[in-house]
Amino acid sequence: MPQLSFVVTVAMLSAFGLIASDIYLPAMPEMTREFAVDAGQMSQTLSAYLLMLAFGQLLYGPLADWLGRKPVLVVGVALYIAGSLGCAVADSYTMFLVWRMVEAAGAAAGLVIGRTLIADTCSPKASASVYAMVYPLVSLSPALAPLIGGHLAVAFGWHADFIFVAGFGLLTLLRVISLAETRPQNRRHAVSPFTGLGQICADADFWRYALIVCCIYSAWFIYLTQSPFLFARLNISEEMRGWLYIPLTAGIISANLLTRRLLDRWRYEGIVRAGILFFMLGGLAYMLALLTHFTGVLAILLPMCLVSLANGSSLSLAVSGAISGRHGQRATASGLIGFLQIGSAALFATAVSAGLGVSQAVLGGSVLLLSLVAFLGCCKGRDRAQSLI
Repeated sequence: MPQLSFVVTVAMLSAFGLIASDIYLPAMPEMTREFAVDAGQMSQTLSAYLLMLAFGQLLYGPLADWLGRKPVLVVGVALYIAGSLGCAVADSYTMFLVWRMVEAAGAAAGLVIGRTLIADTCSPKASASVYAMVYPLVSLSPALAPLIGGHLAVAFGWHADFIFVAGFGLLTLLRVISLAETRPQNRRHAVSPFTGLGQICADADFWRYALIVCCIYSAWFIYLTQSPFLFARLNISEEMRGWLYIPLTAGIISANLLTRRLLDRWRYEGIVRAGILFFMLGGLAYMLALLTHFTGVLAILLPMCLVSLANGSSLSLAVSGAISGRHGQRATASGLIGFLQIGSAALFATAVSAGLGVSQAVLGGSVLLLSLVAFLGCCKGRDRAQSLI
């Protein structure tokens, strides 16, 4: 079992991408006014961040195999710090968007190489124990980041959010510098990111699981891009907006803990389907609220709490199923599912915000549509009995 300091470092690497993506959510309406742009354009800063985060994952794996984990990680974290400081001092929407993409390019290193460090240093059994400690901490970041960001924005302005992120990146960099290189000494020098891609593309189960992952994650990020403006229209302060993300994170963590217990009693696919059912109930709850003219904070928040249960159950199991499928190419599948997960969320959130605008109807309709697509994908699956690693 790795030392606690190693686990903390991996948790920081895994979380700092989410911290940077979510910390400024409560301040987005104020930034919209300062940059003189509309809500859809401001939402695109999150989508652009996610898109760069997705493509970065396809690049960092081969680079880490070629040059070693540590030097690539140091460069990635340095980019993350530079991008965060650039966002803090940006005086225009265009410059803010550019620095956000630099920030995301650095954050991708933490996602990819953080998982690689665990694989390099742990047996499969020990890896499961490390993930059990790391991911509850990572799951807290979507709640804690807006909470911290909302308070900082009220006290010092939205620029302070990105100074905080840069400071967190600097602390992570100091921990990374103390790490030893973990790349195997007998590693072949030639690296191809396309190894095993053909087997994965021919595996129908991979694409079924990928569809489920993309639908749930896209619904989650549509909520993240729409909700700050919906809450602002209800005259909810930036400080209070940060607190409204805590119930969703609590739902994700609770569902994840329950899922791990149920794996000993239920079939794998049964748990995935149960999570998708909650996903659909969330979409239907949004539609019911619209039909009954139920508005307000609860009308926005409560249906998403149901979706968060799918995020903590079906999403995690579908990721595991995609990676450990019959294709036998786990490393390549891991990079591809990460790219598809974040890339689809970025593209879908951008299309919804830019094409349909921001409203409770747009949010609810998007969640319902995505849940129905995930349900159709889930119905085509065959029962599988396997463990979540």
